[in-house]
Amino acid sequence: MGQSERMESNEQESTYSPYSLAGLLIGPLLAGGFLLMPAPEGLSAQGWAVAAVGVWMAVWWMTEAMPLAATAMLPLVLFPLLGIQPIKGAAASYAHPLIFLFLGGFLLARTMSVWGLDRRLALVMLRHAGSNPRAIIGALMAATAFLSMWVSNTATTMVMLPIAVSIAGTFAASTDDGADNPAAAMLLGIAYAATIGGMGTIIGTPPNALFAAFMSETYGIEISFYRWMLIGVPLVLICAPIAWFVLTRVTFKISPKASLETPDVIIERLKELGPISRPERVLALIMTCVALAWVTRPWLASALPELQLSDAGIAMTGVLLVFLIPVDLIKGRFMLSWKEATSIRWDVLILFGGGLALAGAASNSDLSAWIGTQLSGLAGLPIILLLLSVGVVIVLVGELASNTAMAAVFLPIAGATAIGIGQPPIFLALPVALFATLGFMLPVATPPNAIIFGSGRVEMRDMIRAGVILNVVGILVVASIVLLIGDVLIP
Repeated sequence: MGQSERMESNEQESTYSPYSLAGLLIGPLLAGGFLLMPAPEGLSAQGWAVAAVGVWMAVWWMTEAMPLAATAMLPLVLFPLLGIQPIKGAAASYAHPLIFLFLGGFLLARTMSVWGLDRRLALVMLRHAGSNPRAIIGALMAATAFLSMWVSNTATTMVMLPIAVSIAGTFAASTDDGADNPAAAMLLGIAYAATIGGMGTIIGTPPNALFAAFMSETYGIEISFYRWMLIGVPLVLICAPIAWFVLTRVTFKISPKASLETPDVIIERLKELGPISRPERVLALIMTCVALAWVTRPWLASALPELQLSDAGIAMTGVLLVFLIPVDLIKGRFMLSWKEATSIRWDVLILFGGGLALAGAASNSDLSAWIGTQLSGLAGLPIILLLLSVGVVIVLVGELASNTAMAAVFLPIAGATAIGIGQPPIFLALPVALFATLGFMLPVATPPNAIIFGSGRVEMRDMIRAGVILNVVGILVVASIVLLIGDVLIP
């Protein structure tokens, strides 16, 4: 069963769990209770109605009482009924330009998967890793993190898992020096590197894109692909080596003793792929051009203002090319078919729309300003303590809830709170998006964790031991990065 099918299956199962059934009832009951009570002093009836819808959505998202995307459709029904916003205004949030940026990323990544380019890139990066187990784990993590910057962390993990399993088979548990078998560290390294790599670009993981869309929609602050990388890439470069060190020296004691078989396994895997094909070459060229256009867009836009370049437009240009370029005209085979395209995570795009609709309604009413006023007392806290407190809450709750849903719930609160304490909205909204991505401790925290744990080769206690350390480190690193260079996101 594919990952998307597994996730759909899990969502369906969760609908009938006692926890989810409780959420199914509590969500609308809380919302109804809000609507029956008068609005608090200083808040309009419209803002109070938005708060009621927000509470309903938050409960359903966190308990997965319904599929996440289905919950995200609530604004389309409730906003017009409650007089918050007409359907035309609510529906506009589901077609935000950054949703098309993420759609473009999904489709280009799907094309890479169709032709095996992602797998070839990973093996090429591993070919020069040598035979030292620590170096091989580092190379696996580096390849995973790099791919996860451009391909979803779920798909990246699925690509890397069979490669890691093959390599792990070349190592035997050491009995003479007390070292651990590298297999568990190797597999956990893939899960953690996929999560960390996703922080590197806007399309790497959904909370990144949701944050950028929220800042654009609510505060008119554009976070370009390039500008995000000024924060994301340093995070990856700091967190990935720390995760490698924790896995190879702290949680597990990995011996540097070489395995002469490992390089042969990697070469054999490359031979199985055969020589690089024409579609792979063309796709590599398209992906390179798209990535370069994303990174250099600020300069291109200045040089060619009449083109009105955008990150979403660049992504969709790449997508149209893979649909247009033929592989075999006689057979009607193109680089990507619509049947292949339908397997991407369309539900994530709907989830984006629901989060943006809720955030937009909170901003357009007086709810955001009211929340900021109520939380203005937090201005007396030391900044670092405030950031760390937010990180602990988001990461701990996020271990049990969808990271995208977490970002959708807390981004409007974070933006309003930041303004209430006299800070730019990015000051708290950015760390919320980054903290929502972190989740190293439990299998349910992230899809990469679930995939690796589901392989049966990693024990829960090992994931918890390593995950606790990395959660703490991740919170500290994110808070530090935000304090030191977070203002680079402000145009």
